Amino acid sequence: MSDENTPGLTSGSQAPLDLSKYTLTTRVEVAHHLSSIAKSGHMVTVFSNKGKTFILTRFLEVDGKAGTLQFDWGADPATNEQLLASERNVFVCSPEGVKTQFVTGPARKVMLESGPAFEVDLPDTAIKLQRREFFRIQTPISNPATCHVADYPGRPLDLNLFDISLGGVSLWLPSAQTGGFDVGQQYRDCTLDLKPMGTLRLGIEVRHRLSMQLRNGNEAVRAGCAFLNMTPSAETLIQRYVGMLERERRALVG
Repeated sequence: MSDENTPGLTSGSQAPLDLSKYTLTTRVEVAHHLSSIAKSGHMVTVFSNKGKTFILTRFLEVDGKAGTLQFDWGADPATNEQLLASERNVFVCSPEGVKTQFVTGPARKVMLESGPAFEVDLPDTAIKLQRREFFRIQTPISNPATCHVADYPGRPLDLNLFDISLGGVSLWLPSAQTGGFDVGQQYRDCTLDLKPMGTLRLGIEVRHRLSMQLRNGNEAVRAGCAFLNMTPSAETLIQRYVGMLERERRALVG
């Protein structure tokens, strides 16, 4: 599962985190874990068409003996067709804060009593991340930290941060249809504005995209990104910023 479309965590030196100890490698383990997600009814994002399209869905049935996984049909006919035509699909979800990710081959259409659904062969492996490599904290909503992406194609892009750690950031995308920010995409000319600590220049690499529905019913997308070309001074600034946010959070709850 280690390739250009498979996100991973990073260490402070930006070397990929060894995912072997987080990987389920037997059919029984994979089927059991995916069955628990199906029972919880948790939303799952399925990226298809080389990460260019995605649907929000729920698992319907996990059959370990038959080696199949069925999940909800999407609301958009065009996106459904793109998924059916996709040779490789990436599934991502985070039930109870435990990030799960796996890759399957092509999906096929099946007819159930409730209507059409997708079916794929169960993956051989699934990543189940039970902890974060770095302490991560949400950034303020009222005075948001921002990321200026100068080398975004066509025009620079300014994005608000959702959270930050020494390893990377989560960025709010302007809309679910924002171009670029595919898994594996790199942007080398970025400026973080960590108010009031200051700014720093660095690069980012997109490791995953997470779709969600806001309280107002609108759909939003967060892009989880790892930092590239980190310097000791940049790490120090981020540490100070994270420390400041944590002190403010404790003051509010204390």
